[in-house]
Amino acid sequence: MGRYFKRLLQILVISFIVIYLLVWLLSPTIIRYVINTYGLPKPLLLTDTSSIRYNPFTAHLTISDLEVKTHEQASALKLQSLNAEVHLYQLFFDKIYVAEFTLNGIFIPVTVNESSLNIAGFELMSENPVPVEAEPEVEPEGTNFPYQVIVPEFSLTDAHIELLYFSQKHNIQLDSFFLQNILLSQNVQDIKLNLVSHLNGAPIEIAIDGSLLKQQGEISVELNAKNIELIAAKAFLPPTILSLEGKVSYASKFNIAINEAETLININKLILTVEDLLVNQEGLALSVKKQNIEIQNTKSLLPVTSALNADDKVKKADKNNITLSKEQTSVNINDLLVSVEGLHVEQNNIAIDINSQKVQANNLAVLLPANNPISVDAILDVTVDGIAAKSIETEAILAEIATLSVNHIVLQYQQDIAKVNIESVDVAKSQFSKNIQQNMPALAAFNGLSVNNIEYTPELIAINDISLSGLVANVLLDKDKQLSTLVALASPDDIKSNATEQDSNNTEQDSTVLDKELTVPAVVTEEASKPAKQVFRIGKFTLLDDAQIDFKDSSVNPHYERNVNITHLLLSDIDTGKPEQEVILDIQGKSDTYANFDIKGRGVPFAEQQKFKLNAVIKELSLPGVSSYIKQALKYEIESGQLDLTIAAGLTGNKINGDVDILLRGVEFTAADDNERGAISDGFSVPFNVALGMLKDSDGNVELSLPLKGDTNSPSFGLSGLLTLLVKQATMSAAKDYLITTFVPYASVMKVAMAAGEFALKLRINDLVYPATATELNAEQLEFSRQMSVMLADRGNINVKLCAVATASDIELEDAEQAHLPENIARLSKISQQRVDLFKAHLVEQLKVPSARLLFCKPQIDTSKGAKSRIKFVI
Repeated sequence: MGRYFKRLLQILVISFIVIYLLVWLLSPTIIRYVINTYGLPKPLLLTDTSSIRYNPFTAHLTISDLEVKTHEQASALKLQSLNAEVHLYQLFFDKIYVAEFTLNGIFIPVTVNESSLNIAGFELMSENPVPVEAEPEVEPEGTNFPYQVIVPEFSLTDAHIELLYFSQKHNIQLDSFFLQNILLSQNVQDIKLNLVSHLNGAPIEIAIDGSLLKQQGEISVELNAKNIELIAAKAFLPPTILSLEGKVSYASKFNIAINEAETLININKLILTVEDLLVNQEGLALSVKKQNIEIQNTKSLLPVTSALNADDKVKKADKNNITLSKEQTSVNINDLLVSVEGLHVEQNNIAIDINSQKVQANNLAVLLPANNPISVDAILDVTVDGIAAKSIETEAILAEIATLSVNHIVLQYQQDIAKVNIESVDVAKSQFSKNIQQNMPALAAFNGLSVNNIEYTPELIAINDISLSGLVANVLLDKDKQLSTLVALASPDDIKSNATEQDSNNTEQDSTVLDKELTVPAVVTEEASKPAKQVFRIGKFTLLDDAQIDFKDSSVNPHYERNVNITHLLLSDIDTGKPEQEVILDIQGKSDTYANFDIKGRGVPFAEQQKFKLNAVIKELSLPGVSSYIKQALKYEIESGQLDLTIAAGLTGNKINGDVDILLRGVEFTAADDNERGAISDGFSVPFNVALGMLKDSDGNVELSLPLKGDTNSPSFGLSGLLTLLVKQATMSAAKDYLITTFVPYASVMKVAMAAGEFALKLRINDLVYPATATELNAEQLEFSRQMSVMLADRGNINVKLCAVATASDIELEDAEQAHLPENIARLSKISQQRVDLFKAHLVEQLKVPSARLLFCKPQIDTSKGAKSRIKFVI
């Protein structure tokens, strides 16, 4: 019996060995047949050179020279070698032990387009997918995985994935992929991964080392990528991106700590670099030589915030970290540096260049609660060098700034409310609006601008002080009074076209709104509560040194040029929150060589009723240069002279009230382009030049004083021509008093008046009034005649017209309109003629006035209400 049992056992063992040997020897042929017949979809085919061998004795799988082709032409899959071995006896110990797993030389083509996804010849998404009946959902049963998966080492080398994405080819090369000490179970997971690969020739390295126990533990990750071509990502972007070029490099090292409450990511290093970036979009071109984002691991103290520190304690963070939990997500970055070099942007005919810029963020804290608004705290420092904005067509400089630095920005954003505090903003060596082609100077330039202690909240914008140094401005007007140093961003045709288009759009919008108003019924809604008015505050604005302003006006002839040098400027106490607080202005300076000015003002521009006070002194202002502006008004040009002007005035609301003192030193006038000839047609007028000459003292100076009153809302009020107005009014007023004093011997006969529309004084003879019906001279009229004869004797070169005017009362008519009846006209003309005859006879016979100097006029009738009978004298 034992003999038969032994023989049976030998047969079974031999049979088992023979079967295993047959499996081992015939497995390549059998597996290839099964795969080609039942495994691969048509037209995929496993080549004859492919070898797949399984050793049942050691549970070892060997694959060599595997290749899957399409129609025996294109390779759909290649595998040079694969070796895998499993220790089956470990299953008795609830372990899946993979003793060996190595792959080498794998090639996988992947094709992606709008309608399909093909991987290694397998169509995973076709254009016309076959509908699949939905299977009833089955609730998964919660089962525990009883085995441990142990892989001492997994190795993948020389793997190549060829991705064809919408006709753009990408090569993914896995040089080496190693997994070591893999332990996977229900409660324990250990893994160590190392990957060295290339994406389109750019090296990428990944290292992961992790250990978890009951879903808790630590994972360390290190990732390095260098010079990845961005053009490969063009196909993944919207079609509005016309082109994308550049290289990206990335290096990071961080640890992930997982526990029951939260997941903590500690960032030890993070560097993202973009080089030679070029992006073209419709209407926009962007290029960057180098951009770098770097997170450094330095110890610092995070700011105390109510959102991040509920217990009001300072939280010490030795590492940059991100914390994830069910309640919130928080980001704490101690030191973040963002730098950009060689930035160039083109849009709408404007090119902007920046040589370099840096943003340093310290103690950046971001909190994203699950059910509350985001909270942000940060301290920032910004430095920008070499800023230039130019016109692409004309290459004109719009702005050029050597250095811009914004120091110590404290940013807080909590409960949807932003608060910003800036220690200082410094701008160095800048110029604005410079036309290079026309070789024009810059409109404005300065050496330094400093803005200190800036505060922003929804209720307040406050600046402690602003200081400016090295200011130079060139205000040059062309023949059309346009600012020639101002660079135009668009041509006049473009501006006109845009204006027409805007008007058309506005018309369409107005029409649409009108239609809505006509068709939509009115709905009563409550007005939203208006936010509090924001307060604007500036402590003071000062000049650190002299500011130079060069002015040239080519619109007048001759051209006017003047240099103004402001030696002192102070503007302080601007506060819209305190409307009754006075704003103070103090300006001192000089013009050209000798002129100087001192202007002091104060006022309450934000009060309900605005009030201002001005005290200004201008001395030694040379007048010949301003002739270009006043000659049309005065009809004279200033040949020589200086002006001293003192103004003490106040403005309440729209009403201005004050005094002006004028000193004209050595002033002389000449005819303005020969326009003086004939300007005063009456020989007995006193022109402005003569009137001014009457007021000169022995030194040739004229001192004038006059009140300054007016309404700023009046169309005639304005700074333009104010100097001319003051000089004219003061001179004529003083000359009028002088003439009246001069004509005292016959003051009852003469009167002085301004010639209408002319800067001259007119001397006129008063009318001689008669009682109704009277023709004889009374005592008062005889005295008038005597003074008139004296005046005519003093001025022997003038003639006087005697024009008698009669009224209805001279013939006792109750209705004045009846005076125009023919018979009444004759009666009134007779009375008028009698009056002039008797008056002339008295002057000729009694007062010895030559009769040739007294001329008759045609008698006239005056039927107006309140008219008086009189003799009117015309010189």
